[in-house]
Amino acid sequence: MYSIENFKVTIDGTDIHAMITSMSVYESIHGNIKATLIVNDQLNFFDLFFNGVNNNMLQLEYTYFDVPVNIMFLVDGISNQKITKQGKTYHIDCVSVNTYNQQTGRICSAHSGTSSDVLAQIWSNVHTEKNILAIDSITISTGKYIVPNLTATTAIKNIVNSAYCEKETPMFLYQRLIDSGVTRFTSIDSMINNYFLEDFEIRNAEATREGLETPLTTIGTTSSFTLTHWNTAFISKAAGGMWGKEVRSVSLDETTDVVTPAAEVTAIPITKMGLSKNLYSEKCLLSAETSTQSEILKNGKYRLFNVQLKATNVIAIPGIGCGMAIHVSQGEGQTSGTKTDGRYVMADINHVFVVDDGQMNYTQDIGLVRE
Repeated sequence: MYSIENFKVTIDGTDIHAMITSMSVYESIHGNIKATLIVNDQLNFFDLFFNGVNNNMLQLEYTYFDVPVNIMFLVDGISNQKITKQGKTYHIDCVSVNTYNQQTGRICSAHSGTSSDVLAQIWSNVHTEKNILAIDSITISTGKYIVPNLTATTAIKNIVNSAYCEKETPMFLYQRLIDSGVTRFTSIDSMINNYFLEDFEIRNAEATREGLETPLTTIGTTSSFTLTHWNTAFISKAAGGMWGKEVRSVSLDETTDVVTPAAEVTAIPITKMGLSKNLYSEKCLLSAETSTQSEILKNGKYRLFNVQLKATNVIAIPGIGCGMAIHVSQGEGQTSGTKTDGRYVMADINHVFVVDDGQMNYTQDIGLVRE
């Protein structure tokens, strides 16, 4: 493994990087980034600087193979504190600044346009200019959204759950460590086709001293792959319509009964009750929540996680982030290879940093998914 350089951690302007013994930063396509830092405090920093009623800002900075990272967090509490003869040890739990803004901000307004337009409008009401929203995929879901005094977290979740792109694949809203705080709104179709590097792969290889002297041959290698799910609970998934259903749509105010044939391999019936068209002068942006489209969006997200592979203790890859596609090669045993090699989407990454002999070594645990 390799170590990071120019490592710095500041809390409200005070550098505490020398007190950090390890830390982990977790990112996922399901939401905002978060972090935990383990501290060996021999200077009574805890009593002097942490105040329960104040929001302490934590800034993390480092470079890894000349790729810089600089991101802000909010301290969300202290846990696992233990008193020792030399001082105390504890965990500093941190959340994204976005998490704080969205949980404390409330929305009571009306918005129109595509899902990405409405999201951008609400985003600007809750966040500052420093909290950047990047729209990676064009959305074609449109309508009006009247937000009845909801928290920004709930309002934004409603938009994301009903949004879909030009290829009619569902959307995710998330952060990456490498983006230094930028939030991305991305479709599954964009993720699948967004390769980190076309010819790069996470592969099975033992770390050796000779290999560590040639980083280009060892970055992205690991000897630990675990297939955690492959078509798990197939019967329940099929019954739930993950691969399609024969849908009977009933319009209550028009006395119509429309049967939509199963789109894929199953023919399990389901009846949906549609809202009256007279409720809105303009189509409701969230109308997919009571239509066949909502089932398609929900199942599209479920299907992405049908195969789940975990690569742990990976020699850290500079520049990668969740929501990117990458090739995986798990190697071959004496009797067989595996059909679970190939292209995956990186659904989550746990960035693990551990001090060893004065150096902050860096590895990654990568969650990989595909249909």
